Amino acid sequence: MSADFKRAESHGCPMSTCAAPAGSPCRTGKSKVAIQYHTARFRLVPQLAKAPNVPTPGVRKPGSAWTELPRPVRVGAEPVGHVSLGYARASTAR
Repeated sequence: MSADFKRAESHGCPMSTCAAPAGSPCRTGKSKVAIQYHTARFRLVPQLAKAPNVPTPGVRKPGSAWTELPRPVRVGAEPVGHVSLGYARASTAR
């Protein structure tokens, strides 16, 4: 079995209609497992950038109801804590 699907799944899918997290196959608009990974996703992997398509392997059950699979564990990743984001704007016109 080719490891291409593992390379593609190492990134989350950037397609807004899919948004599959890392470790899970792409999904269709009808919440089924896609037959092949979205092009935007496998183009993030340099080894697959020129591939015409990357099919979803049988172990991912293409065409079945999509469910999120366990996310891969990142080596050395620890929970960091809370993050505060903010936005401020100051007018320069007086």
